[in-house]
Amino acid sequence: MSACVPDFLLSDPDWVVIEAGEHEPNPKRKVGLLISPSEVSATVTFDSSCIYDIGNADADDWNKVIGLGFVGSKDQSLDGVPPHQVDGARVGWRWNKQRNCIDLGAYIYVEGQRIDFKVAEAKINTPTRMVIKIDYDRKVYQVLGGKTVPFTHDKSFAYNTGLYFGGNQPAPHRIRVKIED
Repeated sequence: MSACVPDFLLSDPDWVVIEAGEHEPNPKRKVGLLISPSEVSATVTFDSSCIYDIGNADADDWNKVIGLGFVGSKDQSLDGVPPHQVDGARVGWRWNKQRNCIDLGAYIYVEGQRIDFKVAEAKINTPTRMVIKIDYDRKVYQVLGGKTVPFTHDKSFAYNTGLYFGGNQPAPHRIRVKIED
């Protein structure tokens, strides 16, 4: 069962942990509702627990760290697809063993179609400012200052998405990420 616990009840609220074999933290963390957000941002630090090897088949899968999903259109399907996989933008991350760093990327859904690409890199134990901008006038997302991606929706209600490991592979061991608002 998933639950949300207010950060002030935790001893170290900025560190978010995914246990081995899981995709998400339990309880869920760093989530909430948003109305017409112009940006979602955080300072993120990946520690050495974010170094992993899940084999070549899934090495290019993106994990997710911050983002948002939009809800509330009259034509939004209720077929079980999460709203952030219909219209939303997230920062993706993955360990790059060739470059010995974390790849950072845009991980965006527009009308249920995924668009993803690498934008930047982060070093282990180095705080990195992450920003997702939403421009309603131009109808574009911009993740980490990378190229803009147009969206088509007119939605204003959204929710924060938190730390997630996968693709289809769960966390191979305990993963810790510091997410400071």
